[in-house]
Amino acid sequence: MSPTANFSKQCEGWLGEEYVRVYAESARQEIASIYAFHEFLPGYEVWGSWGLDALCLASNTQFYRIPWIPLSETHRQLAYSSVEALRVAFAVLHEATPAYENFGKEIHFVTPIVFGGNLNDSSTIAMVDQATHAQLCVYWNRVYARPQAGAQGG
Repeated sequence: MSPTANFSKQCEGWLGEEYVRVYAESARQEIASIYAFHEFLPGYEVWGSWGLDALCLASNTQFYRIPWIPLSETHRQLAYSSVEALRVAFAVLHEATPAYENFGKEIHFVTPIVFGGNLNDSSTIAMVDQATHAQLCVYWNRVYARPQAGAQGG
């Protein structure tokens, strides 16, 4: 088992072909704040980053993968049924080290997929630090929310 699978400290690396990051327990509230979870995904607790998705714990104690853009419950996909199931999966994590060139970075599409970005066009991919990623996500999530608010009379 990975030595950090107790999830008290941040860990990141590969689970199979996917790059994942679980945030330190002490950092999750701040990370939720910079990504404006209170605005876009109330009732969910951000636990990590999973490729293009956020790994979120719902009030039903299940983990969901939800795209960073749009950060919306309607796009959630069940990832793990419990903390224990997540812990079991992380037993085979191939941990990355700070020597990895993209350690601590997030994937961002210059044009997000929901706005017509191309998942297969590597020229539109940028690896950015978490603070920049959060700013970009909040911006694009607000853009995404505008038509929905207008349709609801807001």
